Parts: sequence; structure tokens; C-alpha cells
Amino acid sequence: MTSARARDAARGRPVDGGGTAGDGAGRDRQAAPVTPGPLLAAADLVWPADCAGCARPGTACCVPCGRALRAGARSALPDGTPVRACAAHDGPARQLLLAVKERGRAELRGRLAGALVPALHDLLPHGPVDLVPVPARRASRRARGGDLVADLAARTAALARRRGRDVAVVRSLRVVRRVVDQTDLDAAGRQANLAGAFAVRGPAPGRPVVVLDDVVTTTATAAEAVRALRAGGAPVLGVLAVTLA
Repeated sequence: MTSARARDAARGRPVDGGGTAGDGAGRDRQAAPVTPGPLLAAADLVWPADCAGCARPGTACCVPCGRALRAGARSALPDGTPVRACAAHDGPARQLLLAVKERGRAELRGRLAGALVPALHDLLPHGPVDLVPVPARRASRRARGGDLVADLAARTAALARRRGRDVAVVRSLRVVRRVVDQTDLDAAGRQANLAGAFAVRGPAPGRPVVVLDDVVTTTATAAEAVRALRAGGAPVLGVLAVTLA
């Protein structure tokens, strides 16, 4: 086995317990993020990782790529709901996110969450907030070894609380009908694919709500999440993502 393959095997993929999208409804202030195990730490000592953003050897994320991940990006949904992201969906930020999503680089999840905290502050500078992660399809959970967005929400909330912010995770959304993979769909196709796909699970959050997703591209997913939450009575104030296309 080559060093790269051995390192990747030691990294593995985190598992959040399985189940269907939207499991774990209700406020989860103590949600436990997935953490890499001792094998990962040992692997990084023996086979130092290359930077996922630029392939610089010896570090999982170099300083310049870390700065690029915090460059900030702003937009809005068609209805005017503000959208904030850590960075635009290109360059090192895109590569870092894809490394986590597609290549199992679990050690970078904390890095993404660390960049989400200031993006959340840019969206809502003060006051309590409930993060509602966009629910993952079962196929996506199986392919990625768990619910990435829910894990990022838990990590982001934990980091924000350490800084004195009242941030909780409320997994209020669930998928209520079949949707297909959206990779090859255009904007109109994605909108049709997701129309009416989400619903609120249990009582809607009463505190200010921010929807969290990993990436906002055509805004179809974020818009459907906002629609469902508002239909259930939740006060949605914005959308937060790692990257914004």
C-alpha cells in the first residue's frame, strides 16, 4: 500500500449514526460533532497531508488557503433573504470543500466550521440563533459516511458558544418526497426537483433561524428550506453556507 493510500485508509469516513434525513428533531445544544480518531492523528504524523486547497505538502490547509476560505461572500435568495458564505465557490475554498465532501478529508471539517463562525457573525452579529441544517438524502448520507451539513452545524454552534454566542442546532427539516441527484440539473431542473420536498419536523423553532448548507449554487435548495420553515412558522432570517457560487 502506498503512503497516500495508507493515509487515506487511516482517515476513513466519519459516521453520524445513520437513519433518515431529518432525524434528531428538536434543539440540540450539546450536538456532538464527528471527530477524527487516533488513527487519523497517527497518519498525519507518519504521512503529512498535502494542503487540500493547493496541494502544498506538509499541511492539511496552508495559511494562504485558510485566508481564502475566510474571504467572505454575499448574495440573496430571489425573495430577498440574505445569504452569507465563508467564500466564493472557486479557488482554494472550493477545493477545501470538495476535499471534505468527495475525498473524505474529515480533518478539515473543523476548519470549515471555524470559517462559518465569522460568516454567521456577518449575517447576524448579535443575539441567539438556531442553525437548521438542510437535510441530506439517504443516498448522500451513505456515500459520504454521514450527514456532513448536520456535522458542520454542530461544530459551528459549538465554536460560537465558546465565544459566548447563544447558538443551537435544530434539525427541524425533513425530506417528504423523493428527489434525484442534482449534479446534472440546471437551475430550472433543480427548482422543480426540490419544490415541496421539505417540511418541518415537530414544532418549528421560535428563535431566529439561519438555514445552513454546504454550498449555495442555484439557490433552489436554500429557497425550499426557507419556504418550508416559514410555512411552519419559523422566523428565518438568513442562509449560511461554506461556499457561494
